[in-house]
Amino acid sequence: MNFKKLAITVAIAALVGACSGMGLHDAQMATPKGDAFSKALYAEYIKLSKEEYTEGDYADADLFAERAMAAAAGSPTEPEAVNTRTQPKAAVGALNTARSRLVAAFGKGSKASNPGASARAQAMYECWAQEQEENFQPEDIDACRIAFFTALALIEQPAAAAPAPAAPMAKSAPKTFVVYFGYNTKTLDAKANGVLKAAAVASKQGKPLVVSVIGHTDLSGADRYNSKLAEARANVVAAALTKLGVSDKLLSIGSLGENQPAIKTADGAKEAGNRRVEITIRY
Repeated sequence: MNFKKLAITVAIAALVGACSGMGLHDAQMATPKGDAFSKALYAEYIKLSKEEYTEGDYADADLFAERAMAAAAGSPTEPEAVNTRTQPKAAVGALNTARSRLVAAFGKGSKASNPGASARAQAMYECWAQEQEENFQPEDIDACRIAFFTALALIEQPAAAAPAPAAPMAKSAPKTFVVYFGYNTKTLDAKANGVLKAAAVASKQGKPLVVSVIGHTDLSGADRYNSKLAEARANVVAAALTKLGVSDKLLSIGSLGENQPAIKTADGAKEAGNRRVEITIRY
């Protein structure tokens, strides 16, 4: 390549790089129009775009900015199709089911009856899909997924026949139950089953929005192996809760592997307190 062509190539690359992430600036300058759902969705997409821009993911920052612009114009995009992104095979089923439930809620009029929660649900579903595609920040995947199911529960609820009371009761605080496992196992013992029964009873009290089931391991073993083991433990617990009468529509299942130990230890250490599944009931 001669110097002239090289200079042109470098200049084009610099121009493209400079433009990357600029969609957020344009989106923030927009004046939202349309209905309450469109305006709420615009605000949600702006938040997502800002988060991705801050992390240096300019491609997704621009993508969410484009969707914010569409919402601002009163023509919001549909929830992202699962096959829009290259997802891990293990996640495709859950994402498809989540999207179907979201679209069904929209079809029953949730955008009009609860525009804020509807916009939140769409944004958090797409946040989940985006983080799941990257598949290297389990805490972010679970945060988006739990936020999605929390919002989805609000829009799947049938509209109240009577006006809400003037002084609504305060929300109940989340309730957490911990199921512990033996070394390198996903087997439930008698003590674990007792905890599961208590969690199932608690999930039927009040009106929980989501029951998150998050698997963990200790720091012994390889990270990838621990991630799969934690996921297997979470699935075992979720299946047991379903058998005890907990609706699968309430469940948000995830795995943090060895990334969030309850007890700090050296890498490679065996620690019974870290081999667990945390069940959190959020109202």
